Amino acid sequence: MKNLLKIIALIWISMFLSFEVKAERWAEEDCKSLSEHIGVLTYFSVETLDMSDKANKAEKEEEAKELFETSYALSQMAANHTVVYTQFCD
Repeated sequence: MKNLLKIIALIWISMFLSFEVKAERWAEEDCKSLSEHIGVLTYFSVETLDMSDKANKAEKEEEAKELFETSYALSQMAANHTVVYTQFCD
């Protein structure tokens, strides 16, 4: 019962604290630059995924795996930058 009351109190307090969180909007120039960066990351993610597929079809498993991991990392970076863009530019 004590834990339940603590959880309820924590949720109640966090509700009021979340109302005070305000992100300032970034300058238009910075937002445009970030948007372009996201586009470049996405483009190279798709390109490396295509290269991975070609390597896989050519039975170059090690190269295909490495290219797929690179594509995955680039797509994650693009997703993370998109979250930042949404928070400060959208």
